[in-house]
Amino acid sequence: ILMDSYRSLKAQKLFKTVLVLSLLVIVGYASFGFNEDGLSLFFGAVQIENEYFKAGTPLATTLYMGIFSAFIVSLWLGWVATVLALISTSSIYPQFLSQGSVELVMSKPIRRTTMFIAKYVGGLLFVILQVGLFCLGAFLVVGWRVGEWNPSIFLAVPLVTIFFSYLFCINTLVGVATRSTLVALLFTLLFWFMTFGVRTADDVLHTFQFQAEGMVATAEQHLESDQAQLASFRQELTVLEDSGSESGREYYQAQVLRMEASVAATESQLQNRRDALDQLKPWATALSVIRWPLPETQRTIGLLQRWVDQGRSVTMNDILSGRFMEEEEERWDGGDARADDGDGARERRQSRREQRRAAESRMMDREENISPAAIIGWSLVFELVILVLAWWVFVRRDY
Repeated sequence: ILMDSYRSLKAQKLFKTVLVLSLLVIVGYASFGFNEDGLSLFFGAVQIENEYFKAGTPLATTLYMGIFSAFIVSLWLGWVATVLALISTSSIYPQFLSQGSVELVMSKPIRRTTMFIAKYVGGLLFVILQVGLFCLGAFLVVGWRVGEWNPSIFLAVPLVTIFFSYLFCINTLVGVATRSTLVALLFTLLFWFMTFGVRTADDVLHTFQFQAEGMVATAEQHLESDQAQLASFRQELTVLEDSGSESGREYYQAQVLRMEASVAATESQLQNRRDALDQLKPWATALSVIRWPLPETQRTIGLLQRWVDQGRSVTMNDILSGRFMEEEEERWDGGDARADDGDGARERRQSRREQRRAAESRMMDREENISPAAIIGWSLVFELVILVLAWWVFVRRDY
């Protein structure tokens, strides 16, 4: 049964089409490289001078590996190739259960559970073969271009296969229940987009929540500072009034009025930010609860980026977010900034930069604090439940 599934997939034109497309993606990846001046595109046809990304630099190696793990794996293997694989494998169970096919197999002394498992593993062969050949090509290209023979590239094979299995189990259940290839494919794609929507909404709301919490903390600090200054001015004014001195009294009276207005404005701003945060928290919590039982498709793929970046001083996230250039930005702001900016403008830029860093750092910590075992383990529990339902329908149906 397993070999029959393999031969059936191999005979499909789509299997060969995906192989050809994967080869084109690898060729496109290989056309991008580095030299002593910067970046080289299309096998040297286009040169881009860049002082950071040059041949032999750690940044160049991180960028090249990051393009593979963060873009090629996520976009090509995680989206396009997955859709093509679903189209190819959606017919496995419906065709097997069609009139005449299943009776021939049932006439042999094979348990239905064995048939069910063999067909499921046969469907996963499509992804294993495609991703394995793709990773072999990427391994050779990375070694050629940046001189790093990194075996962690082959971690994409189990990760993408596990990711695909989250969707294929839904495809299997619907295919066994309806015996329709089209219904199984459409339902699987709808389920996939539903998980994508829930995950995206959850990430966006938590980013807003972290930013709102940072803004509340900043407003609280400003309020404490304003209240301290107000108390100081009031104390000075009281001393002057008790001594009967007129010198400086008008100045401190004006300062007290100014700080009272500032405290009132800061308190109003703080309350508005707290109200916005209180409105965000229930929605963020609700989405986290909805997301919890669903398979972590994107996080499973994202583990490759996490493992590839291990031990690197600069990660792909640092490059994408621009954090690797922040030291130079700070030197510019501190020394070479325009004179007409003033201290207030520099402080506001620094405050916004720190708030952005804090929110990004909390989001990264949120993702990195979830262990690979938790990401894959809970998702496999979901898959097991779906497969048990599909197996139950398969073994109890009369053929």
